Amino acid sequence: MSSTWRGYSDVVNTEPDSIEVPAHVLDYIGEQQTLTLATASPGGIPHAGTFLYVNEGARIYFWTKPETTTARHVEQNPVVSFTIDEYTEDLRQTRGVQARGECSVVLSGEEIAKAADLFGQKYPDLSPGATMSISFFRVVPKDLQFIDNTAAAASRDGVFGAEFHTERAYSVFAELPVKLLQSISAPMGTLDVEQGETVVREGGPADKFFVVVEGEVELLRDSESLATLGPGHFFGEIAIMLDRPRSDTVRATKPTKLFSLDRDTFRDLVAQSLGTTGEFDQVIQRRLSAMAGEA
Repeated sequence: MSSTWRGYSDVVNTEPDSIEVPAHVLDYIGEQQTLTLATASPGGIPHAGTFLYVNEGARIYFWTKPETTTARHVEQNPVVSFTIDEYTEDLRQTRGVQARGECSVVLSGEEIAKAADLFGQKYPDLSPGATMSISFFRVVPKDLQFIDNTAAAASRDGVFGAEFHTERAYSVFAELPVKLLQSISAPMGTLDVEQGETVVREGGPADKFFVVVEGEVELLRDSESLATLGPGHFFGEIAIMLDRPRSDTVRATKPTKLFSLDRDTFRDLVAQSLGTTGEFDQVIQRRLSAMAGEA
């Protein structure tokens, strides 16, 4: 098999054209000039910094010096959050982006040149200079929300403060409830699968839970196609919960990236979630009911 296994910190970046973010959100990201990036050390010490940035689709580029706290944190812990917004005194005009993703230093000379060119186009008034003393970083969103109070009332009579209208613009965990998403993001690993390669086999051990990040997989039973799953869909949870062998074979129909969670960790998370995270409970119950109907 040609699968490549990595820890979460070594996730290969999602290609920008595979991140389907609404055009109006991309327009907003392209119009703004600064972002605030939140990082954390391996020990959980947080840090926030403000940077000029450019974007290619949903992919964000910024630069900083290698000795900064941001650069050191990213080297040790690539999971970041960022906001892009603009100040307005009228809350009804509030707009902005809130996102979580993976950050890594850019090592390819070609990509560095591309990022530098994007900076030159966006900020033509800034003096050009050498890039030897700085590092370019790329941020690939895993979850992105767009705040737009121009589309909804920012406040209501009798309610303290203001409300913000938020839409989820992109998530690799489209079907997963937020509480579970926050729990599982850190311990996940990544699996890259070639087109035509089998991820799990019918009758095999139920040792992992999978989320499709990029690409597409096909579910087969007795060599018959049952369904195809794309980004945001997940599989493998029922066999783990019922403690029985895999009921389906899953094969990649195109180059595919998967997030993977081992059996014991998944069972622990389910035990924590059931009864408190109703949405996830409903997802599992629907899957179980569907399987009972097929029997």
